[in-house]
Amino acid sequence: MKTLITNAYVLDMVGDTANIEKKEILINDNIIEIIDKEIDKDIEVDEKINAKNMLVMPGLVNTHTHLAMSIFRGYKTDKKLMDWLEDAIFPVEEKLQPDDIYWNSYLSCLEMIKSGTTTCNDMYFGMNKTVEAINDTGLRAVVAWCIKDDAIKDKIEKTREYARKYNQDSNSKIKIFVSADAPHTCNPDTIQLCVDLAKELNTGLHIHLSETIDEETKIQSRYAKRSTEYLNDLNAFDVPVVLAHGIYVSDSDIEILKNIKGGISHNPISNCKLSSGICDVAKLRSNGITIGLGTDGIGSTTTMDMFEEMKTAAYLQKVNATESNIFSAYDILKMATIDGAKVLGMDDQIGTLEPGKKADLIFIKTDKPHMCPANDVCHNLVYSSNGADVESVMIDGKLIMQNRKMINIDEKQVMRQVKKIAKRLL
Repeated sequence: MKTLITNAYVLDMVGDTANIEKKEILINDNIIEIIDKEIDKDIEVDEKINAKNMLVMPGLVNTHTHLAMSIFRGYKTDKKLMDWLEDAIFPVEEKLQPDDIYWNSYLSCLEMIKSGTTTCNDMYFGMNKTVEAINDTGLRAVVAWCIKDDAIKDKIEKTREYARKYNQDSNSKIKIFVSADAPHTCNPDTIQLCVDLAKELNTGLHIHLSETIDEETKIQSRYAKRSTEYLNDLNAFDVPVVLAHGIYVSDSDIEILKNIKGGISHNPISNCKLSSGICDVAKLRSNGITIGLGTDGIGSTTTMDMFEEMKTAAYLQKVNATESNIFSAYDILKMATIDGAKVLGMDDQIGTLEPGKKADLIFIKTDKPHMCPANDVCHNLVYSSNGADVESVMIDGKLIMQNRKMINIDEKQVMRQVKKIAKRLL
């Protein structure tokens, strides 16, 4: 099937400076074939999409999520991380049933699509039901069973099973990673098992790192070393890694992290809400470490809207550095697109609009009061827009949402199901 997008202002996210031009995009099945000011009118197409008054850009990449935690939105909040987890979250998680995981994950996927995210990177438990929800919504995703020191064998076997099913299929929108929860929740043997499994499966490792100062204190008291050093000594950085948070990394940690494959997922809203701290993104990036943006789970972030993450990230870094020009708006947009794709090892497929890449793109309505005037389009996208400005979403060459209406998804049913779960468990 061939699809032609016309009258679009295209922000392709290619290169170090913003390039926005009125262009046409020809998509052949799920691949971008041509992007040009005018495409040969003699080319036969199956569908035309008129993108008048729209900016078309790559779909956003959410590099760290816990999709099934949508039930915890606004639940027993205003606590520090471990207090919140132990008092509010862990007791309820023990009661979650497989169908609960499915519908909670579905709601997060729905919210992401409606706010312009086309790819996410998820870790939790019961991931077979999360994979089912992801497939049913049409998202592209990296998925991992979160492994701690308990129930290891089953999660390792599930990881193997799903990796065999999805990682060998070049057409699959699902990719399987290995996940060790965090240095302070995984003993050396558990970390080593996860690293060995990632090597065996030729895939990446998704792990929390230095989210709170308390975590660092625990690791140092337990092993007389920092979290990054602890992971390095266990050869965790021999495989591609997605390191969630990375707030409390030292200069010596950075020297180690300079050489990693993958990068850090910066979660600014979650870090703020849990009062965890501010990640020094500028320092990390200046040392060649790739930084993507992530939301974390809805319980700690309250929203899956990556536009809100971009806005918060931009403000935090300005305040942290006390420099108004520490990042351009385009730099922030890169973190949410191509740099996020690089963190996930998927930048050859997504993150920019170029011939040969997957047709994952979003249509943003620009003729709105809060987007006027367009003195700087990238500035407006980061500081003025929000997920509700996303008019249509295409993933893998298929429209998933058009004119704010989900295609083949009953939004009200999803919300009804999650409300029932919340009423039963909370």
